[in-house]
Amino acid sequence: MAKGHGAQRHEEHEEHEEHVNHEAWVIPYADMLTLLMALFLVLFAIGRTDAAKAKLAAESFKSQLNGTAQVVSLGGVGNRPIVGGNGVLDNAGAAVPTTGLTSAIIPVQVGPAGLPPVTNVGGTTTTTPADRALAEQQLAVEQAQESADSLAAVQAFLQARADANGIGNEVDFDLQPRGLVLRIVTDQVLFDQGRADLQTSGVEILDLVADALSTIPNDIAIEGHTDSKPISTLRFPSNWELSTARATSVLRYLIDAHHMDPARLSAAGYSDTRPIDDNATVAGAAHNRRVEIVVLSSVSLAPILATG
Repeated sequence: MAKGHGAQRHEEHEEHEEHVNHEAWVIPYADMLTLLMALFLVLFAIGRTDAAKAKLAAESFKSQLNGTAQVVSLGGVGNRPIVGGNGVLDNAGAAVPTTGLTSAIIPVQVGPAGLPPVTNVGGTTTTTPADRALAEQQLAVEQAQESADSLAAVQAFLQARADANGIGNEVDFDLQPRGLVLRIVTDQVLFDQGRADLQTSGVEILDLVADALSTIPNDIAIEGHTDSKPISTLRFPSNWELSTARATSVLRYLIDAHHMDPARLSAAGYSDTRPIDDNATVAGAAHNRRVEIVVLSSVSLAPILATG
């Protein structure tokens, strides 16, 4: 009987081993499918990249190489512009049509001179620095020529009036970048030697000058000059005081006698620091003793003086 029970237990044990779970492979298989699905979703998302943004990125690299910085706005949430900055993607150009482009701002060219203009959306073009410099130069020439023509009319009027009064040889004209310079010698014309009181002949010249200056809006600079011979008196310790006093005498006459606006006038003395002739000769020294009345131009006349 004992043997029979042992055989029975052995059979039960063998029957129990036949029920081992052979479906355990399903769990790792399901995990693998989950991972594959996640992979396909990532690949699908990458494949759905907006073509407009991809082209925008490509154009940004191109604009960085060309040195252009532009501002565009792309269609999308909020429709807010992408403003050019220091980043690569921030400086995306708008030269190539982009899907979803809704507006464009005229770009500012910051690249090197010589680059061709860039055609933007809407037909606008970007001006290169060389083009802008040429346009500014042409504008400066036009403005300078217009101012010079106005000053030439003033000179013609003054010369005609001086010739008619027999003092045409006492005045001289010079067109400089700052404006029209009217030179009047001082000896026996405006002042006695070593003095700063106007003479009668000087008053006549200043009356003619004032008639012309009162008809134009230009500011007036009055400058006194002397020769290199030093002076030392109680009133004028040096040529600086003498040259300044002579310029101030002319200025005060124009204000007191002709009621010119003081805000338009200025006076300065330069002693012997700006000679126009040789002080070693009598004639040259006399030429240097002068008062200059400068009709100041509102723009520099250098562009036309350089080309003329």
